[in-house]
Amino acid sequence: MEKNIEIMKNASVSEREEIIIDFARWLETTSQDALVYGEGRFALMSANLAQAIRANADDLARETPETAA
Repeated sequence: MEKNIEIMKNASVSEREEIIIDFARWLETTSQDALVYGEGRFALMSANLAQAIRANADDLARETPETAA
């Protein structure tokens, strides 16, 4: 976890935002996979979390990595 914090510390705000958006994309893919396997509740939770992350990506990227973790 500390290595990830170091990576985020050294990244610019725009790079952090892109990392956060990439994570949201991964969650969306996971949500779609969950639907295929019949895990509707998990799919819904993953999709909602991805949407919340995308909506707040700019604010999250401006947070200090220690408080965001």
